[in-house]
Amino acid sequence: MERGGGTLDVRVPRRPGMTQANRDQPRVAMIQDGARLRYTVPLAMQRAGMLERVFIDWFVREGSLEEKIARVGKKFRPQLGRKMAERACAELDPSRVLRNPAMALRLKLRMRKFAKSEDAYIWASRETAKWIIRKGFGRANILHGFVRNAAPEAYRAARSAGLRTSGDQIIAPLEVEMAEMKRQVQRWPGWSAREGIELHQEYLNFERQTWELLDGITCASEYVREGLISVGVAAERITVAPYPWQAPPGPAIQRTKKTGPLLVGFVGAVGLRKGAPWFLETAKRFNPSQVRFAMVGPVMLDQSHLEPFGDRVQFVGSIPHSQVADWLHKFDIFFFPSTCEGSAGAILEAMGSALPIIATPNSGSRVRDGIEGFIRPYDDIDGFEQSIRRFDDDRDLLLTMGNAARDCVMANDLNAYQADLSQFFQKLIQV
Repeated sequence: MERGGGTLDVRVPRRPGMTQANRDQPRVAMIQDGARLRYTVPLAMQRAGMLERVFIDWFVREGSLEEKIARVGKKFRPQLGRKMAERACAELDPSRVLRNPAMALRLKLRMRKFAKSEDAYIWASRETAKWIIRKGFGRANILHGFVRNAAPEAYRAARSAGLRTSGDQIIAPLEVEMAEMKRQVQRWPGWSAREGIELHQEYLNFERQTWELLDGITCASEYVREGLISVGVAAERITVAPYPWQAPPGPAIQRTKKTGPLLVGFVGAVGLRKGAPWFLETAKRFNPSQVRFAMVGPVMLDQSHLEPFGDRVQFVGSIPHSQVADWLHKFDIFFFPSTCEGSAGAILEAMGSALPIIATPNSGSRVRDGIEGFIRPYDDIDGFEQSIRRFDDDRDLLLTMGNAARDCVMANDLNAYQADLSQFFQKLIQV
């Protein structure tokens, strides 16, 4: 791959050609990263009849060791225990799931000892790859994973065994992400000691080597596609397959015309990458008796910078995913000024809750400006303010755009995603 800094040379083992028999139907072995996307990727493959096996280090099913450990965890550390228990998907065929809870616990404990998170991620991915290679790929003819999670070693082994390879780019390339982070650190100096701007060279190489080993790349938004092209990935190797939304069990939220103060909400890490300072600066422009703000998620900003906003913004902190729906129900507007994403799952859930959205192009969302909400650059505080005031002045617009948001994600459900993946994998094995 030609790049501004020269040619990246990754030597790939020669692999045998695919026979006609294994060209007929995609059979995918997948490396699942935790509970990412609530397991929608392997679930879509299973519904399409393409899932050969899925590698998940920690996965709870009835009677499993993980279920017992999570039950004990709830007694001593309730929040952690709930998160452990939520790593489950009842619809996934357990015979297709390869688990390794002992490895999951070992990785979790060992990763804490690394000084840099990037080193921990690389090590954990390679340890996971060793396990995957030992287990084998079964009758699969494709190996699929998430870029930055699935190690190049797993892809090399797959290619040597004659499999096609693919990966989903879950966020803009590392170079794009770090360049954006640098802009945020310069704009908000001292706000976050937990988010740095150092470009980790080994992690960068890890991502580049993964691209070189992939026959095809999926991503969920045009924002990510443009980022991949900007760092030298050929456009013809990239397929945009937007992530789906799965309606939770139970009746849909029925919103009525809002009276009284609006509650503008956010769900995600309260940090620089997610645009938290832009959210806070926007909140400062409103009288809290008329418009209130709430941020749900782990706080990554220095406390001294949050104190001036204490009378305007409620900082909820980290909560289990099962409690997010309750907060979405309380919100009247979902405001997500992220600076760099793949395609934010928080926005999908908010749209499914019939919330109008205020977001950025960098959020990679399905939101169309003026239809499901408003799209503004992350540094357009004036635009954010005007959008919120427009909702405050026109309460009917809250309902109209919120219903449009729900209609949008209902039409782009797991069936639509399944169709996108089926087309992508079918094309991949025909190459």
